[in-house]
Amino acid sequence: PANGPAQRQLLADGEIDIAISFTPGEASGAIAQGLLPASVRTFVLDGGTIGNTHFVAIPFNARAKEGAQVLANFLLSPQAQARKQDPAYWGDFTVLDVTALEPTERHYFETLDLGVATLSPAQLGTSLPEPHPSWMEGIEQTWLARYASGQ
Repeated sequence: PANGPAQRQLLADGEIDIAISFTPGEASGAIAQGLLPASVRTFVLDGGTIGNTHFVAIPFNARAKEGAQVLANFLLSPQAQARKQDPAYWGDFTVLDVTALEPTERHYFETLDLGVATLSPAQLGTSLPEPHPSWMEGIEQTWLARYASGQ
């Protein structure tokens, strides 16, 4: 498929049996929006699953470094991270160690409805690291040779 939404549509139409996402809450959000059937569920492969990390960078020559730092700090706040984890908005799990938060901040995460299709962080387990960038060309060539030919 050309992109994530196209892949999700193929799943919704029953054209494929599995779709891949780096966002644990994506399926629950799509079910709530009527984009996927209620039977869709998230799972983890027996050997583990690759995870993904998001980064916020402030260029060395940014004109408003202080403002960018304020924004970066906000994005890491428990309130913003809880909103990010809510499947109604994004469904991507927090980068924070929830056990290290104050009880009032931990409450945001403990009471959050992850949705019918979303596994808990404990069920997801520790993510496997992404393959080294130097592997990309070989993986892509093998993938295309094996799957793009329609065999």
